Amino acid sequence: MEKRVFVGSFVDWEKLKKSYTDIKKDLSGVVSGSWVKPQNFHITYKFLGNTKVEKINEILHILNKDFNKELEVNITLKGLGVFPNLDNPKVLFFKVLENEILKEIFLNLEEKLYSIGYKKEIKPFIPHITILRIKEVKQAQFVEKLKKYEEKLFLKQETITVNLIESILNPTGAIYKKLN
Repeated sequence: MEKRVFVGSFVDWEKLKKSYTDIKKDLSGVVSGSWVKPQNFHITYKFLGNTKVEKINEILHILNKDFNKELEVNITLKGLGVFPNLDNPKVLFFKVLENEILKEIFLNLEEKLYSIGYKKEIKPFIPHITILRIKEVKQAQFVEKLKKYEEKLFLKQETITVNLIESILNPTGAIYKKLN
């Protein structure tokens, strides 16, 4: 048996609900796609994909030994960004300001997961909170609307927990469930 999993940290979505609702209203008619449910807001360190239950137990052992506790991070969500770029936006996200502790967590996880057979990431680690998977966009209007969020502070959070999270896909959107 396999489960679709990733390593991540949830953020305090209750404190983001109002901003999220305001952004959705502000961008309606300018962009469309699949909006992420606020209770799913998280930072992804590594997507592992379909993983056998035996391997999940090995990953949980690593996480429980080193990460399954509240970690002080002092993260700040400020501004909105897009992947891959403004000319071809596919993902809209809350920006997580540069944070050395998150980078250390990522690098430590990379080493631990590499030691049990996972490849290291090629792309640089860019912490973010995905809020929309974009299907259609009115480019000029979208870029203009994003400008007003450049300096907007959305959230300050002092602690996180690193978890192995199962992603259960269904027609109404993914359901995320902590496994540890």
